[in-house]
Amino acid sequence: MRFPKDFLFGLANADHQVESYDPRYEDVWDLWERTQGKTKRGRACEFQDKYEEDIKLAADLGTKVFRFSVSWARVQLEDGSWNTEALDHYRRVAQCICDHDMKVMVTLVHFTWPVWLERKGGLTGADFPLYFQAYGDKLAEHFGDLVTYWISFNEPTQLVHGYIKPWWQEKYYMPPGMPEGTKMSGEAEAVGKLIYNLFSAHAKARVAIKQHQPEAKVGVNPLVTGFPPWLQWLMDHQFRANWLLRAMYKFSFARPLLIEKTSVDLVIGGVTARQEDTLHYSAPYFVGVNPANESSELEHHHIAVPSAHRGLLKVVNDAIYKIQGTCGLIDPKVSCPMPLSLADYFASQDEVGVCKVENDEGLKRIRRRGILTVGIREDAPGTQETGSLAQLEEQIARAISLAIFGSENKVEFKHLSPSSRPKALKTHLSFINKLWHFIGAAGLIANANWWYLGSRGKLPKELCPEEAYGAHDFIGFDYYWGLPTKRLHQFGRLLDAAEGRFLTAPVWPAGLRHAMHQFHRWFPDQEQIIVENGSVPLADGIRRQDYLTLHMNEVARACAEGVPVSAYLLWSLTSNREWGHAFDHNTDFGLYHVHLEDDPELQRVPSNEVAFYKQVIQQHRENPLP
Repeated sequence: MRFPKDFLFGLANADHQVESYDPRYEDVWDLWERTQGKTKRGRACEFQDKYEEDIKLAADLGTKVFRFSVSWARVQLEDGSWNTEALDHYRRVAQCICDHDMKVMVTLVHFTWPVWLERKGGLTGADFPLYFQAYGDKLAEHFGDLVTYWISFNEPTQLVHGYIKPWWQEKYYMPPGMPEGTKMSGEAEAVGKLIYNLFSAHAKARVAIKQHQPEAKVGVNPLVTGFPPWLQWLMDHQFRANWLLRAMYKFSFARPLLIEKTSVDLVIGGVTARQEDTLHYSAPYFVGVNPANESSELEHHHIAVPSAHRGLLKVVNDAIYKIQGTCGLIDPKVSCPMPLSLADYFASQDEVGVCKVENDEGLKRIRRRGILTVGIREDAPGTQETGSLAQLEEQIARAISLAIFGSENKVEFKHLSPSSRPKALKTHLSFINKLWHFIGAAGLIANANWWYLGSRGKLPKELCPEEAYGAHDFIGFDYYWGLPTKRLHQFGRLLDAAEGRFLTAPVWPAGLRHAMHQFHRWFPDQEQIIVENGSVPLADGIRRQDYLTLHMNEVARACAEGVPVSAYLLWSLTSNREWGHAFDHNTDFGLYHVHLEDDPELQRVPSNEVAFYKQVIQQHRENPLP
């Protein structure tokens, strides 16, 4: 593979994923991880203290661009209150990069922002563009003289998932979430506000940055998923036409109709949590636990309910939490362990124990029938006796009945064998739900080009103000996964990637070159930067070194075909915290492996790809394209 003479190779990381948690500077993702029961970042890999070591590792590979992000929560403690110590720290990081003969790329928002800002309306608040403008202005004033490239919003196309929750999801993928009871129209309205604010904030911050440094290059890096060109063209065209966008929202949010007549309303007892298109799973409950014995092992079980029955799922989770509080496993005063949104969490701080129940059609149907039918396994176990506790499964069922009907006795039990438990929640028409799921999810993912459509002036002004037209100095984007036409039936693998199961994420290198050519047609005079590309050690049966080889070959091919690609940044330099997911090989993108859970020294251990990436860079220096 050969690249143009001035082509730049780089590495990257992000503040929340590599910096240690500090309670003084909690950001919205820290709060999200804590309230949603996700894996907390903890020490991460202590980049805030080890940045000199990490930057040297990158420089030793021969890379010429290093990307890091600033923690907004650290540098601005309140509206108008700036933390000079944190600003000075990030200037030292930028200076260290320059001292190692690398260009600096800074991301202003990499999925995180201050909690105080979220309380003031967050990214959809009316004043957000002005807050962001002031933030960009402050960073440019403090260390903009050291920065070559600025990224305003990392993957802005992903931020919408904090405001939309399709019917097949139990929770929002990311903060802030929408308040309990928000309807489809409310979610769509919030997404519209978000998109407009992101465009406006980006344009305003770009102006502020360039007032300090006119030569600065400001852009974004939307996440691009590889789809066949014909399908991507259809999605882009219809997003502009707007009618299909509305149709996709209907498919994504509207509750499927063909899940009503199941054998039982829910199944309790020994159900393992597996993702299926027709089932949702509750928070885990514990059996065989002795609360007095802290070393006692917790045995997790789940309750399964049909998809889209959000109200029923809420009642189930609440019942589990209350019962475990009675057992002494959790704080019994708090009845809502996982608020749907940060707004719900803020509200619950003053109303301990308050839990809203979403009154959806599933609950209304059960109330009309007047009885809750519960599938319970034949060998339903009990739990350690605490007062008058009976068998746990029966107790949970009666607690759910109490929440729905106001009586514990309106429940009918059906004993099920292990093999019949999942089947009891399915109908012979379940395949239609799977089709509905595919159409809705495909629309949400394939419509990821809306950022550059807006920049071209191809979106309504209600979504993209004129100030954002052409407001970028390079075309940046991220690319990881994709599917060619012949593999579209494996679409579920893209959803695996979205939910952090990267081992089965679909690899399609050609999709990267298709994206480069598409953006070149749209913006023929602007340089392109692959801001992120990388893999876990093994994805879709492909080793990381082979993954990198295949994708860099596509970049080299596009360069030879005249696409002005100027840089490629590998994600990521070290192991990091992957947004609330458990840390293992399935979520480790690091070129240098760090044992985040069990190494007190957090040593950087080179993977096999370190020597490979260094060799690619060295060969480029010795034999570039003429």
